[in-house]
Amino acid sequence: MVVVMTTVIFLAMFMLNTLTPYVADDYTFAFSYATGERLSGVFSVLESQWFHYFHWSGRFIIKCLAQGFTLLPKVVFNILNAAVYVGLGLSIHRLALPQRYVYSPVVLALIYLSIWMVSPVFGQTNLWMCGSCNYLWATFFCVSALIPYARYLSQPFTAYRWQLPLYFLGGLVAGWASENTSAGLLVALVLCCGFFFWQNKRIPLWACWELAGALLGFALLILAPGNYNRQDTSPDPRGPLTILAVRFLTALDKLISSGGIWLLCLFAILFCMLAMQKPNITTLFWPATLFFAAIGANFAMILSPVYYDRSTHGVFTFLTAACAVCVVQLSSCQMNRILSAAAAGLAMVASVQFVWAVYDISSFFLMKQTREDIILSCISTGESNIETYAIEPYTRWCAGWGLPDLRESSEDWVCVDTARYYGLDSISANEARTYPFPGKTNTAFETGEIGDS
Repeated sequence: MVVVMTTVIFLAMFMLNTLTPYVADDYTFAFSYATGERLSGVFSVLESQWFHYFHWSGRFIIKCLAQGFTLLPKVVFNILNAAVYVGLGLSIHRLALPQRYVYSPVVLALIYLSIWMVSPVFGQTNLWMCGSCNYLWATFFCVSALIPYARYLSQPFTAYRWQLPLYFLGGLVAGWASENTSAGLLVALVLCCGFFFWQNKRIPLWACWELAGALLGFALLILAPGNYNRQDTSPDPRGPLTILAVRFLTALDKLISSGGIWLLCLFAILFCMLAMQKPNITTLFWPATLFFAAIGANFAMILSPVYYDRSTHGVFTFLTAACAVCVVQLSSCQMNRILSAAAAGLAMVASVQFVWAVYDISSFFLMKQTREDIILSCISTGESNIETYAIEPYTRWCAGWGLPDLRESSEDWVCVDTARYYGLDSISANEARTYPFPGKTNTAFETGEIGDS
């Protein structure tokens, strides 16, 4: 059953990835930040990201992946991204059942349903090439790094000495992945090591190596000169207390927006039910740790001037994992019946959403393909300054939803990078085009984002 489920999910994600074209930053990432030239190989990617690290962002590993994929046929990314999506769900399940290799179809289904239904910008974090590397892949690295700790809490084990560098490398990659998701990971790792000490358990050598790798990776991420160069170019005139208060309230709003409030309420109910069974302290500690990892990942965004919806990906993943751990500990015949009924009901809702998503994603893809054909036709006739149309999608499952498409000004960054990608002098949009969608009205013209000419 689990094999069938994961195969179906993989094929569905592969199809959605195949129908997702380059969007926004994907065009930017095809060029070197160091030279401005089109990327030509691995060395050019490393050179680009070395420059990027000192001038823009510390996500060296993740951004190397994002730029590296622009060198390959997109089908390579489509396959790998679908596999990572499937792997994220399986990794969350492993956090809940660290000693069992037989997965529960119902629990696994609920995990995937949570990832699908809760994300406020599913397309940006799971289908968009640049966004998937920055969020889906980063979260997968962080969740995978927690699996050995979950296993050790259940049944202590030792690692061979030759494995220690692998634990260090795993911690380094996870700690260097994403500012807020990696912060949540560190919260969990530190809590686990503290719990081992409090329980008079020996902190294993492999755990120290992984924690050291994660701390080093996080330091390389946060202390990157590029982070501070960006801050210097856009100072905030407000007082420090006002800035912190506004950012705190913004982080709180992101936590309870979309499906976050449902995950919080579900965790509170499940954790209370688990506590009423009076289990041992370890049984309560692990879901609580994942909960605090989510809280840490969320409020780490107080240190950032902007909290994008896509940054909730790691937060909601940790909350999903915390709920899954509680569900597994509460497992009984009666609970299994309730879970099966809930999974069936949610699957029906998700099926309808999937139909909407496929229609929206495929329509966006076809309009992008039509527009590209027009652009290429104009290029073949010698045109180098092109006016065309922007495309407005409708649902959060489409990668283009919430991301900038072509705009009126040819000097806007997305127009500049798109023009560079096609070898044009300039490209811009003089109208926004949409496609029919039941129950939805696009207001691009009325809001004045792009004039209707």
